[in-house]
Amino acid sequence: MRRIFVLVTLGCSIAAAVPAAASAASAPPHFQLLGDWSFHGHRYRFVAKGRTVDGRSLTRVRVGGCVLKAGTLLFRGYRYVGFKAKADTWRGRIAVVGGSHCRKTLVRSTITQSSELYFSESSRLPDGDRPPPGTFKRVRPPLSPTDPVLGTWVRNGAGVVVALEGPLYVGRAREQFSIANGCTVQAGTVVWRMRPVGPDRYSGTIQTFFGPPGCAPASLDASTWILEPGSAQLVRKAAAGQPFPYTRA
Repeated sequence: MRRIFVLVTLGCSIAAAVPAAASAASAPPHFQLLGDWSFHGHRYRFVAKGRTVDGRSLTRVRVGGCVLKAGTLLFRGYRYVGFKAKADTWRGRIAVVGGSHCRKTLVRSTITQSSELYFSESSRLPDGDRPPPGTFKRVRPPLSPTDPVLGTWVRNGAGVVVALEGPLYVGRAREQFSIANGCTVQAGTVVWRMRPVGPDRYSGTIQTFFGPPGCAPASLDASTWILEPGSAQLVRKAAAGQPFPYTRA
């Protein structure tokens, strides 16, 4: 098992998350690093600290004879450095722990994130060794009746009312509106289905429709939503990447 750290002689490594805003790079990250992540049954939380991101353990972690208590700061000062090969890159330092006195040592670390659901962390140990990258999996935030995405979102005069319905956030047409293929979507029709994937990030589907005269419901197409800082704008991104901004009513 690699890290958490698995540094055979040193013993341990841990993970991080991403902030919503860009740091040193001119463009913002494509994906969200902030939030909760899991690795080999342990959980970690990444939070923004100014223009950088730090990560702490949420559970007690045992590595060899060393025990790291919950809340230990393990990922420090990660900065966004850019988007390359379809992935966000973050650089900072990670704590490795080992030896008879369980001494903590900070080593250089790189986080590569190509999805909202996974990221990999790699680092060079003090002895120069490079263990295989460790893959962290997103822990989705729970649904909440106070989630800021709930409410009415408007684009081109047509509103979508997002409410918590069962295991999803569901968006229904506030009034009837026309779509590009010539059909009219009736008020009350479900057009969005989503759930949280990270802080201010949502994934799900949009309802498509066959053309006239039937205008019957067609496929559910994948989509993502990004809640902008201040919660006044919601940007829906189609699978192909086209952005569709909505403003809060």
